Amino acid sequence: MKNINLVFQEIDKHKERLEYAINKIQQWNNFDTDVFENPEKVAIIDSFIFRFAKMQDTMGEKLFPLILNILGEETRNKPFIDILNRLEQLEYIPSANEWKELRKIRNLLTHTYPWEQEILLQEIKNSLKYAKELIEIYENIKEKIKPYINKG
Repeated sequence: MKNINLVFQEIDKHKERLEYAINKIQQWNNFDTDVFENPEKVAIIDSFIFRFAKMQDTMGEKLFPLILNILGEETRNKPFIDILNRLEQLEYIPSANEWKELRKIRNLLTHTYPWEQEILLQEIKNSLKYAKELIEIYENIKEKIKPYINKG
């Protein structure tokens, strides 16, 4: 079984860098396609997209099955939707559908071509609130699982 503290460290790093990118983007006065002409702003946008995707991926691939394992549940050969549904039942995530929506946003961000600037810009604007939701879900999970990992 993976060490949950190592998984937390990995996700915390993505969260920290995602929050940094969110804060930078929110400071921009004009958030239009002109940002793609500024290499520093492009780097921040790239960081936002990368960290959103990595945080979401790591939570789904590593943290979610590990949470259920810690709670004594088997996850091997279990479809991901069943893992999501169980986490929803246990109130570790708000809803399986919300998580699927976050996944959809992640896919839109990572699969939009660089020359589709208008589309990408709109997706980034929309995904800022989803990034905050992702962070909130993670923080809630981290708090809720604490009693089970600090039992010694």
